[in-house]
Amino acid sequence: MSNPADDDRDTRNQDLRATTESIQSDAARLAEIEQAKGEMEAADPEVDRLSSEAVMLSNGIAAKTRAERELSEDLD
Repeated sequence: MSNPADDDRDTRNQDLRATTESIQSDAARLAEIEQAKGEMEAADPEVDRLSSEAVMLSNGIAAKTRAERELSEDLD
């Protein structure tokens, strides 16, 4: 029979790994966006769209990082 405390810890570890992977994926996409923007003319309307996406990703990364921190603290 499994121990509920161990199951909870395993779930939190899985959540932490999933959150970390999601942050890494978002950060990679953010880097791609910034690379693409760096290759465009400033007046290109695509710059604005990409900038909006970058802001959304950045906000998401910040939120996920806070969640990751809480998960990590819970495992201590």
